[in-house]
Amino acid sequence: MSFDSVIGKLGGIVENPEGKVALYFTRKDYKGRYTSYKPGISTPLQKELTKIVVEAMKGLNNKTVLPFNPSGSLDDTIEYCDYSSVDSLWHILESLDGDRLLESIPDDISKFSFYCLVIQLEDDDKLLIFRRLTKFKKLQKGIVGRFISGDFEQIDSDLLGIDGQIDIIGYDSELTVANHISMERIFDIKTQYQESAKKTLAMIKETNRIENFEQFEEDSINDGRVIRGLTKLLQDPERVKRSLENIEKVKELVDVVDLDIKFSEDDSKLLYERKDQLQNITLIIRDAYYQSFINERLGVDELA
Repeated sequence: MSFDSVIGKLGGIVENPEGKVALYFTRKDYKGRYTSYKPGISTPLQKELTKIVVEAMKGLNNKTVLPFNPSGSLDDTIEYCDYSSVDSLWHILESLDGDRLLESIPDDISKFSFYCLVIQLEDDDKLLIFRRLTKFKKLQKGIVGRFISGDFEQIDSDLLGIDGQIDIIGYDSELTVANHISMERIFDIKTQYQESAKKTLAMIKETNRIENFEQFEEDSINDGRVIRGLTKLLQDPERVKRSLENIEKVKELVDVVDLDIKFSEDDSKLLYERKDQLQNITLIIRDAYYQSFINERLGVDELA
C-alpha cells in the first residue's frame, strides 16, 4: 500500500467528510459470531476521526514493511497480508452490512472489543481502519462527570475511548498491520492458527521422526507459542522434511545446545516425554537454532 497516495486521498475527506465516514463497534459472542453497531456521528466528528487516521498513517509511513509472520514481529516494523489469509475478516465485514447491524445499543457496551472506521474514498475505494477499544471500567463507587455551561453534570461511567492510534489498515484487498498483537486479538486468529498447525503436524507425522507423536500433537495444538511457529512453517513446508531427515544432525544439535531431549531406542526418532520439551522440539523442526560466524555464539531465531 502506498501511504502517500492514501494520505493524499484522505486530504479531500478531511475538507468534506460528510456522509463518507462510518464508525462501527464490533463484538464477538460466545458462539463465535460477530455483531456490530453503527452509531450516528456528526460531520465534525467524522472530520476529527479522519484527521486521526491521517496523522497515524504519517507515523507509519517510513517504517520497514515485512510479510506478516505468525511467530511475531520485529520492533519498528509493520506487516502486511492479503485479505484472503484472514478467515474471520469476511465475517466481520458481513456484520457491518446494513441488514445485519444491531438495531439498538446493547446494554453492556463493554463487550465491544474493537471499532472499524470505513472511509469512502474516490472511485469507490474504501479504507478500513481497525483499532482495539480503550475501555474505562465502571467506577465501583463515585461519579463521572463533566462541566457544561458552568455546571457539573453526571455522565454514564460505562465509556469507550478512541485514541490517536490505529492497529490495522485495510485497503485494496491488503491488510497493513501496525500492531501484531491486535491482529491476533481483533481477528481472533488463534482458531485459524490451530487449523494451520494441524496441517504442519500432519507433515511432521509423515516423517516418522517423533516417538509418542499423538501426545506431541495434542500438546502442540493447545500451546499458543507452538501453534504460531507451526503455522509459520506452512510458508516453507519443505523445511519440515529438511530439518528431520538427517537425524544425525539433530542429535548433534541436541548435544551442542545441551537440550533435555532423548531419542528412541533405535536412535531414529526424537523422544517426546513431556510438555516442557514442546518448544525445543518445535524450534528444531523450524531450524531456528543458529551459531554466529565470528564468535560461534549459539542462539535461537524466535521468528524463524
